[in-house]
Amino acid sequence: MEDQYLDVIMDDLDSHPHCPHGPTLLFRRVRQGKERRFYACAACRDRKLCSFFHWADEEFSDKKRKLWDLERDKLVPEESHAELYRHFCKVRRKVSSSQASYCHTCSKLLLPHKVSQHAEHDVLTGITLHQLLHPSELLKPLETNTKEAQYLFSRKTTQTIIKAARNIGVKYFICIGTPRVHEFVNAVNREDLHSLLLDIDKRFLSFSSPQEFCWFNSFNNHFFHGDSSKNVFVEYLGLNGGEGMMMVMDPPFGGRIEPLSHTIKEIQKLHRQLNPSVQEDMRVMFISPYFMEPHILASFPDLRMLDYKVAYDNHPLFSQGKKARKLGSPVRIFTNILPKEVPLPEDEGYWFCKPCERWVSEENRHCDDCMQCTSKNGHTYVHCFKCQRCVKPSWKHCDRCKRCCLVPHTCGAFAPSGVCYKCGDVGHKKYDCSKEGADLESTMNRKRKHKQKKKKCKKSKRESGKKVV
Repeated sequence: MEDQYLDVIMDDLDSHPHCPHGPTLLFRRVRQGKERRFYACAACRDRKLCSFFHWADEEFSDKKRKLWDLERDKLVPEESHAELYRHFCKVRRKVSSSQASYCHTCSKLLLPHKVSQHAEHDVLTGITLHQLLHPSELLKPLETNTKEAQYLFSRKTTQTIIKAARNIGVKYFICIGTPRVHEFVNAVNREDLHSLLLDIDKRFLSFSSPQEFCWFNSFNNHFFHGDSSKNVFVEYLGLNGGEGMMMVMDPPFGGRIEPLSHTIKEIQKLHRQLNPSVQEDMRVMFISPYFMEPHILASFPDLRMLDYKVAYDNHPLFSQGKKARKLGSPVRIFTNILPKEVPLPEDEGYWFCKPCERWVSEENRHCDDCMQCTSKNGHTYVHCFKCQRCVKPSWKHCDRCKRCCLVPHTCGAFAPSGVCYKCGDVGHKKYDCSKEGADLESTMNRKRKHKQKKKKCKKSKRESGKKVV
């Protein structure tokens, strides 16, 4: 157990100081038992991208607030969303004559007479109507892991998500960071399917009308254009009395789950307020790696992980093909839709397990002892009768650790995951614990110190030439 940890506190975000990316998040840092809180950017985890930092116990002066207001103004495009869309319509009329261009350096659509002004820039000429209507295929993906991490769904994954949604009667998509789903819905051009894209990538402002796209930060539920775009979102939530609506969110890998959970719950709450006749929470598909399951279920207890392996076009490992990860993509769909209602493609090996009442991957096998299909990472798991559960095939049972572990491993180095380090129970953190009893953190600290002392002793014996037992 480490001597420090960091938590994010979700409360009234609007009361927090603002950086260019909206309300900041309040973090709690604990080091050697001492706690201090600070505000930092919700969108960027690298201070080189957004340097905002402010200790919560210090005054946030008017001078500092004005400085950050100036930084925010630098981020906002000079043209309004409506002006950018009017320019898009002008450029679209030039597509048929192959006179439309796009400058990747300036992130601007160009009319023919403006191309010469960008001679030294990265300009793509002769863009097609398909590219204009599918900007995720035209724009260069933003792959900053500490901010956007913009990986784009493969066509097969996009089709699978939309097919599953339509299977339960979804007609209205809220696409948060999922431009491929949004573009596919619009390309279908059916009157019974609709989509609204919410994304932090402001380049989409140049390709969509204000009724189709909102510039949005999912980590703090912030609309960059304020009430004008929030009103668009509110109006969209009320369409069809709120029936047949679903959120699809694909956040950056490594982002904190707590603020994303807060945003989703706030949207669901607003959806219920606007549509009192709707009895159930809005349907959700949340995309994340399978190994984040404990963290996700701690914030989203009503979500369940599906076996479907989400593939991306521009990720070297999480794609399909020869260079892809051997076990397939580790990214999964977490959803509050009943698993049996989400059909997965049989041509990719997925099959329906009747006892589990859900679709599972090809390598997954139903365990009669566990009474479920247990595999998660792409391997076929094996049942350990001592642990009374299925484990990865590379694990073996260790009688000393009283659990299955990777071979080789260090005995006594395991701590329960996703538990309180004071009482050992699941569902809360140490600082929220009100129970009395053994301090699990202290126990793990003692074990760690004992281990370090033992290593030091062995090293000392080796240096002295004595036999090490």
